[in-house]
Amino acid sequence: MIRVIAGLYKGSLLKVPPGARPTASLVRAALMSMIAAKIPLARVIDPMAGSGALALEALSRGAQAATLADCSPRALKVLKENIARLKAPAQALLATLPRDFKRFKTAAPFDLLFLDPPYEKSHLALDFLAQASQDNFMAQDALAIWEQAPPTLLTLSDPLVKKDLEPWVIQTTRVWGQRAAAILTLEAS
Repeated sequence: MIRVIAGLYKGSLLKVPPGARPTASLVRAALMSMIAAKIPLARVIDPMAGSGALALEALSRGAQAATLADCSPRALKVLKENIARLKAPAQALLATLPRDFKRFKTAAPFDLLFLDPPYEKSHLALDFLAQASQDNFMAQDALAIWEQAPPTLLTLSDPLVKKDLEPWVIQTTRVWGQRAAAILTLEAS
């Protein structure tokens, strides 16, 4: 179990799916602080949600709505329980993760995108970033927060990887021990 750190649901316990690696409280607090100005009234999408801690933390801090998804049936069960536990079903929409992500276009535009795939599957984050910009389901001034292992973070400075990220641009990166995150903005087209 992990706790919501701040806001409306502060202190609420969230279950974690078996085998999941939830974002540590220290990292969640730091990320939320870094994007605090973007959270109020934001529409959030968390397509690799696991426990849903990132999106639910954003809801607790004033986001308007959140769409949480995962491809794991166990994670979806835990997400449903966590949403019910917070009594936030009107704000949180649970979805299964479609293979091509196009289903999210109907709920667009999103202002915040949380990406926290299993570290060994960081390519899923690149795929989702590409699909999000191609299908225009992110707002023009959207932010993406991508959590990954520090070695993967180092590859983001590679010119070929930067090219793969376009039209997303890395604004900042942070490392907390064995965890790291990059904050990206969607460049106007």
